[in-house]
Amino acid sequence: MIEDVFEPLALFRNRLRQEHAERVAACFEKLVERAGVDEDANQKTVGEINRLAGEIEAGTSRTNARKAFRAVLWTGFAVAVLVVAVGLLGWMDGGPPNVASGLLVLLAGFAAAGLYVFIDKKLTPRIRGLREMLEGLQREHREKLAEAWGQMQLLNGLYEESMSPRLMAQTVPRLEFDPWFAFGRLAELEEVFGLDEYSSADRSILFSQSGVINGNPFVVGESLGVEMVEWDYHGTLDISWLATETYTDSQGTRRTRTVVRRQTLHATVTRPKPVYGNEWFVIYGNEAAPRLRFSRVPSKYSAADSGLMQQWSRQRKLKKLEAFSRNLDDDYPFTMMSNREFELLFHAVDRSDEVEFRVLFTPLAQKQMVDLLKDTETGYGDNFSFIKSSMINIVQPRHLERDRVNAPSSVFHQYDLAAARRIFNDYQNNYFKMMYFALAPILTIPIYQQHRSHADIYRDVYARAPSSWAHETVANHHGEKEFAHPASITRNILKTSSSPSQDGTQRVTVSAHGFCGTDRVSYVNKWGGDGKFHRVPVHWVEYTPVTRSSQMIVREAMDLDKGSYNAKTSTDARWRDFFRQWNIQPQAAAFQHALVSFLTGRQPG
Repeated sequence: MIEDVFEPLALFRNRLRQEHAERVAACFEKLVERAGVDEDANQKTVGEINRLAGEIEAGTSRTNARKAFRAVLWTGFAVAVLVVAVGLLGWMDGGPPNVASGLLVLLAGFAAAGLYVFIDKKLTPRIRGLREMLEGLQREHREKLAEAWGQMQLLNGLYEESMSPRLMAQTVPRLEFDPWFAFGRLAELEEVFGLDEYSSADRSILFSQSGVINGNPFVVGESLGVEMVEWDYHGTLDISWLATETYTDSQGTRRTRTVVRRQTLHATVTRPKPVYGNEWFVIYGNEAAPRLRFSRVPSKYSAADSGLMQQWSRQRKLKKLEAFSRNLDDDYPFTMMSNREFELLFHAVDRSDEVEFRVLFTPLAQKQMVDLLKDTETGYGDNFSFIKSSMINIVQPRHLERDRVNAPSSVFHQYDLAAARRIFNDYQNNYFKMMYFALAPILTIPIYQQHRSHADIYRDVYARAPSSWAHETVANHHGEKEFAHPASITRNILKTSSSPSQDGTQRVTVSAHGFCGTDRVSYVNKWGGDGKFHRVPVHWVEYTPVTRSSQMIVREAMDLDKGSYNAKTSTDARWRDFFRQWNIQPQAAAFQHALVSFLTGRQPG
């Protein structure tokens, strides 16, 4: 029987981390075996590449040193020639030279001749020889690089973005990932569990990875949102005027004089401006405690600080919580639990239902949550917000903002097998840690794993089709600039719509929403020190919405992987017919997360 993850922190530290590292290492070695990479040959080639790189670096240093030396000698030559020229001109104007000046001109002439001969006959040929040697080394270096890339070509073609979630699902009990965020999965979250926060027109999905934990749906994602804010624009105007001032001179006599006074006037105007921001999140649906609502944010008390001020602050905060718990006159049903540390650190004082909150946070769940919040050695500590809105749970882990869990497979492309092994293992183990601790706040609650959704989300073919979130992820993978209106000067929110398809192909309309900008100037009257009003110019930008629609084709490709994409799309009759129908080469399409996509047309801007 598959076990539940009831102690996520301890399980990760004592077992899962090591198991996953071993699984990742074994996966890489299988890829190497499948690609048929000769490690000894690659190691030898890389060694030669490194040797050549070292020789190129040393040769470049020697060449640069000799060039610098030649520049110094040319400077000396120029000085010697100048001395000779000045001496000769002096003799022509002033008569016969004295012995000292004549000797100086003679020595300068010999020096100039010697320097020229040395530079021309000795130093320059050596520099030329070094340059030719460098060109030969660089040519050999390029050849060896091409050889190494050729040795790794098959392996570099086997990496897939789906490897990371697939490896993680093999390690973590009861965790499953979807190949893409399907329409049925999104419909389940919206219709069964009540998700509505992330479907607005001012938010685009940059990344989405959905799945289930013991049958309950979740999605890890990144979104780009836009908000119109009131923005302050600042302007200045420098003014000056003549003024008369009285002063006392050195004789003690009071006098007057005219001086120039200067002042910088400042003005501000407030106008609407779009502000964009990225947000990482985990959305999880579960029917347990269906009426409960609460929120919490990271707490400063989770840090391991045993100082007197921290202890005093903690005690003071606990007393406030106790007083808040005893207050029966407010609208909050908050009743403090016996685990004071949990209440202090988790601090969900806005919970709407005490009974359901206790159903969720049993003593075991409280202990596990406290352990998770305080730990910074194994995990990331208290770095997440947690919102529960009826049957929808939203976790916002800050550590997902610092590193990538959606890196393209090209990050593993290397000519050095040893470097590829290290990068692959490091990335996969870091991916596992980041994703695991993004889900950990959910895993600390045992009852969440005991309630299983029974919705039949794949009740028809359309339910398996990629959802609008998956389409937005694909569109953003192509890049905002591919869809943006030509007049747009801001980022673009990409939204999609599509029609059902029975053959796994969808025509997707991608609408890019941005803003064009018009430069404006407003004048604000400001009182100056000269006793007059002045019109201070303030430059600002008027933002006007612009939209552009483009057509994109998305086709499901569960029968393809990165290793077989080129071969199958050129030999399989169905795929040949598909690409011929759209008059596009397979290499011009994007292939990610078992979805093939490409643009087919745009409306004029």
